[in-house]
Amino acid sequence: GFTPNTNRPAFDDTTAWLKMLEAVPGTADVEAGRRLFFHPKVALCASCHRHSGRGNVVGPDLTLIAQQGDRTAILRSILEPHREVAPQFYPSLVKLKDGTEFTGILLRSSSSEVFRDLTGKERSFFETEIAERSELKSSLMPMGLVSSLTDSELRDLLAFLTSTSSSDAQ
Repeated sequence: GFTPNTNRPAFDDTTAWLKMLEAVPGTADVEAGRRLFFHPKVALCASCHRHSGRGNVVGPDLTLIAQQGDRTAILRSILEPHREVAPQFYPSLVKLKDGTEFTGILLRSSSSEVFRDLTGKERSFFETEIAERSELKSSLMPMGLVSSLTDSELRDLLAFLTSTSSSDAQ
């Protein structure tokens, strides 16, 4: 393999990132981007996101993302996940009376609070177990995920996310 590009722009400079990706030789490969999205160890997207019926449901389903945002908006979400988070995806930090902490997304609240954790598993806690719960106005998605991708992989991933063809030819 080769080393990822270390002279990359700041995460908040989306325009510079787009310029950098446009300078990558060759053409973007949507299929390669699809493989990256679902790869369990490379981009890690599918560990939290669903696309075309595959993947996890921790974060938003990205099947229709191409119809909701342009390349710039989609790239910005990858570079700075915390900039725009829909309120239903705000994580909660739950401090339990036994001293342990749990971070997850609140799914529903009835006789117990039901959360989804980072792996997509549901966890329930009774009110009596919870010492305190606070909503984090942030994203569960870490910054810097692009650091594990080469420029051409990131370009392919973006091509996959912005492609509107719903062909499931895999």
